[in-house]
Amino acid sequence: MSRFLFFPLVPYHANTFIPVIKQLKSHEAWIIYSDHLRHYGRGKIISSQIQIIANENNILSLPYTPQILAREKPDALIVMNDWGGWPKRLVEDAKCMNIPTIGHIEGAQDYLDTHLDHGYPGKRRFPYNKVDYVFLLGEYDEQYFELQNTKITGSPRFDSFQNQNSKSVKPEIKQVGINCNFSYGLYADVAKQWVMDIVETTDSLSVKHQISQHIGDVTDLSKFNLYHNGIYDMINESTVFVSRFSTAIIEALLLGCPVIYYNPHKEMQPTFLDAIGGFPTPTTKSELKNALQDVLENPEKWLRRAEKFLDFHVAFKDGNSAKIFAKELIEIAKKKTTFDSYFPIRSHVKYIIELITRKFK
Repeated sequence: MSRFLFFPLVPYHANTFIPVIKQLKSHEAWIIYSDHLRHYGRGKIISSQIQIIANENNILSLPYTPQILAREKPDALIVMNDWGGWPKRLVEDAKCMNIPTIGHIEGAQDYLDTHLDHGYPGKRRFPYNKVDYVFLLGEYDEQYFELQNTKITGSPRFDSFQNQNSKSVKPEIKQVGINCNFSYGLYADVAKQWVMDIVETTDSLSVKHQISQHIGDVTDLSKFNLYHNGIYDMINESTVFVSRFSTAIIEALLLGCPVIYYNPHKEMQPTFLDAIGGFPTPTTKSELKNALQDVLENPEKWLRRAEKFLDFHVAFKDGNSAKIFAKELIEIAKKKTTFDSYFPIRSHVKYIIELITRKFK
């Protein structure tokens, strides 16, 4: 029997891992949480949302401490972020202890941090370069990891979409779903104009719209028609879904809603620039209007055209991703050799500082 530690950084990471853990029936698997240590997005987190998700699914959860690897001695550590926060630190500690590390790419990723070329602050992350194994969403991602051990697993979070996508065309009342996801300051300076372009265009076409705002987006949308339920609910109520760079583009297509990638600010992430004919990619307001008219009148045509894009970007979209994911983990755990003793002094110091400074936040 193998032992697995899953370390989600944010709540939706936990929702991705839950189906995998349920597949590891004859093995031991726990979730580590650290979201009680820091605030996330616009709200303040008092307790761990990840712990709540784990409890709701009857999965044991453990608070992060620097001693957790030495105490639990897992056969593998699984993360979805190896470039920041406590997961990054734990990956580094695990490698010093000879514990296999796995990073899962569950959605659209700007591997090259192309926003830096537009002058936005930050530094290159080199995502998924620290882990031993990279579990890829689809064939598209392979080009970025020629020198690493990779497995194509799809995303377990999308497994349930197979049952949700029961209709290929959305409701008779035409409605545009708008995804405002200018998270953590990236392109935030153009966010308001981006939203206004779409709202004004839908109004000119006499089509209703709703706006979903990402938790990490701080754009002032108080005067707009905000949607207050989950983004998947909005997608299911929409005839077409409009977004900037976001995994939600893939999610909408999987849920049977045609999409438009609106990019007037010239984002350079390659993922959606080459739509393989699967959706319009307007860069001006006039192009956006033409695209909306086309997709609203021909949703079935655009969904058919999107299949090629989905096949290239999302593996195991038949609902078997969690099963494949778990199988690969078990094989990796079999390769684990000796557990090396190591005292993570840097992690202890950082952890103590974090506990002290948190009291004053």
